[in-house]
Parts: sequence; C-alpha cells; structure tokens
Amino acid sequence: MPKAPFALHALPALTALILVACSDSGSGPSEDSSAAANPYPGYSSEIYSGTENWLCHPEQAEEDDVCAADLRTTAVAKDGQASELGFAAAQEAPFDCFYVYPTTSTDPGTNSDLNPGPQERETTAAQFARYGEVCRTFAPVYRQLTLTRLAGAVVTSFLPGELDALGIPQEALETAYGDVLDAFREYVANNSEGRGFLLVGHSQGSGLLRRLVAEEIEPNDALHERLIGAHLLGTSVAVPRGKDVGGAFQRTPACRDAEQFGCVVSYASYREGDPQLDDPRFGTTPDPDTVALCNHPAALAGGEADLAMRIPFRLPPVYQALLIPRGSGGPYQSRLENAAIDTPYYAVPGQIRGECVLDANDTSYLEVRIDPEPEGPRADNYPGEFLGGTGWGLHLADVSLAQQDLVDLAGRQGNAWRNRQLGTAPQLRGEHM
Repeated sequence: MPKAPFALHALPALTALILVACSDSGSGPSEDSSAAANPYPGYSSEIYSGTENWLCHPEQAEEDDVCAADLRTTAVAKDGQASELGFAAAQEAPFDCFYVYPTTSTDPGTNSDLNPGPQERETTAAQFARYGEVCRTFAPVYRQLTLTRLAGAVVTSFLPGELDALGIPQEALETAYGDVLDAFREYVANNSEGRGFLLVGHSQGSGLLRRLVAEEIEPNDALHERLIGAHLLGTSVAVPRGKDVGGAFQRTPACRDAEQFGCVVSYASYREGDPQLDDPRFGTTPDPDTVALCNHPAALAGGEADLAMRIPFRLPPVYQALLIPRGSGGPYQSRLENAAIDTPYYAVPGQIRGECVLDANDTSYLEVRIDPEPEGPRADNYPGEFLGGTGWGLHLADVSLAQQDLVDLAGRQGNAWRNRQLGTAPQLRGEHM
C-alpha cells in the first residue's frame, strides 16, 4: 500500500488480526515507441533477480508458480443447473500484471520474512492467479507488516502519530514499500521488455501500490506511458469531489470506460444495509474536500450491475477461521449438493449485484445486494464478514465479489493500450479523459 497516508488497517481479532488488506511472453510494443524506454538501465536487485522470491513469475517452473493454481469454478444458475467454468492462461499475453498481496503473513515480529507460507500463497492464488487469463503474472514476496504484529490493534490510517502510539516503527513500513519498489524496478528493468503493465493489489498491497504510482510512476513519463491501469481494491483512493483526478494521484484518473487505460479502479464493499457503515473503516478520507473513489469494474460510469463473483469454498487458514458463517457454505441451499462439487470456486450468476454509492455520512463504497431466492435451489446468503472487529464490511470478499469483472476489464484495458501502441486505435488515455 502506498505511503502518502499509508492506508493499512488492522483487525483486533479474538485470536488473530486480519487485514485483507492473488504464460508466456507475448510481443511488446513497437521498438520506436517511447513506452519501451527503460528508466532503470543496468538495475539488478539482490532479492528479486531470478525467480526465487516470487510467488508468480513467467520463468518459474509450474510447480513453483502460485498462479498455476486450479481455478475451476462451478456456476449455478437460478434454476439450479450447474456448469463448470474452466480456466486457461493466456499463451500470447500482450501485457503484464504486477500484484501485491494484502496483510496476510502470520510470521512472528513486525515484518514478515521472504519465505511465504499458506497464507501468502493461497491469498495470491485466490486474488490474482485468474488475471493470468489476460496477462503475464508477476507477484513478489515482500517483507510486509504482519498480521501478528498488528494483532490486538485497530489502525484506521498510518499517520505518524498513530504509528508512534502503537509502537510500530516507521522503518517497518519502509521495509515493506522498499521491497515492492525493488521488485517493481527489477521487473521493469529485466523482465518487462517495454510491455505495458497493470497493477493489482488489495488492502495493504493496494496502499503500497498507491504510493508506487504517486511517487515512482507518475513523475516518470516513460513509466506512466506504460501504465495500463491500477486495480487498487479494499483501500481508499482520495479524489476531489466531483472530479476523477487529483487527491491521491495527479495524473491517474478514475476509470470511467472499459476501453480507458492509464486509470484506476478502486472500491471497498459493504453489504446493503450493513450497520457497520455507521463507523466504517473504508470508503472515507480525512480531507472533507475529497471522497474515496468507488467504481464498479462492470459499471464504470455508474449505476447497478451484476457482480461476476468467483468465490473460493475455503479461504486461507486464518481468514477461514475468523469468517462469519453465512448461508450453506456454497451455491446451493442443500449442503449435500454443495459437498458434491469438486471445483475450488463457485459462482451464482445474476444473483449478486453491486452499485457505487455515496451515503449521507460521506462514505463511498460498493453496495452489494443479494437477490433472495427462498423457494429456489440456490443459497440465499454468502459469507464475507469476519469476527474480531467492526467497520470492515465485506473486506475479505472485495476481490472475489467482482473477480471476473476485474479480469475482463484488465483484458479490455490491455488490448486498448496495445492497440494504441500499434496505432490501430484512437487515444483514450486516462489523464486526457
């Protein structure tokens, strides 16, 4: 998560704190394109050269690549008919995706080590691996601020005074960001070959990427030209009231069209009528002249639209342990029918919808609505909230709720960027919208 205020959030749980806050190389842009410029000539990272400290990397062996996970999904229609949605990684992906996972490490101490466990691996697979349908996937391991260190504390924004009060040294946050910056520079200098890139993050990961965009990408024309988009979920990206650019970013506006690139998608999700909206942890900004950006990836211009969810049957261990049980644990009301499904993910097309709203308390969020089907075969409710704190809403499910919408949007944005580089499409660059 970027630094500027650092939007990390910690959860005081009964047992632990949860902050959820995870191919082959195609041709790159034309050689004479300014997008091919390398702003880091000769750069070589001691940590991220090679593939050892990556969860996803195109040069990894399949058994080491977390993004080579099983992503099969069972979709259950309103009439109860089930179909399996397969997954195939792009063979000639025209662009890259760079992901930073949320607060997930249960390592002891303030910063995690570089040895990922089930939390990091399973979170990355669930949130990011599906992007491999449209892009090459890069996901570094980084020494993040851990769940362990944040246990028992609720942090609403990482401002210096609050950090001091919690006893969390600023160096810990700098370590996390330093790793992400180092991995990004290594990727750009030695792996990207001038290709466009899309940033993906959730919660702590989104905050680090927000800082990366503001401090590293926006000031550099060559890098900003290659920014296809930023999917910064489960955090607050400040924009001036009534505007799409300003606040957190000076050159990178909100995405308002699926063919627009060089722009940002961000939202925090809450269930319709959630009482926790009386004191939310997301969807707000400290400056009364700004609001938190919310744009539904399938309805960027506004309004309500279905959410193309891809929900895992089980979350990574700590998240699963604190997940409030809702519904039947799957797409069917019948637990026996759910138990017969052999895919790791499920979907209920047309049953869950979302719309970005700004409520009377100035909270801007993705309002999630589940259409009840009391007499039908599908479940009437689905999990997303967790024990151990209030104001979090559907933070655990932010990415899953719109997973396929995000991937589809990434594909359209990448193709629009690529066509622009080839001169086969009109300019629809973000900062000029």
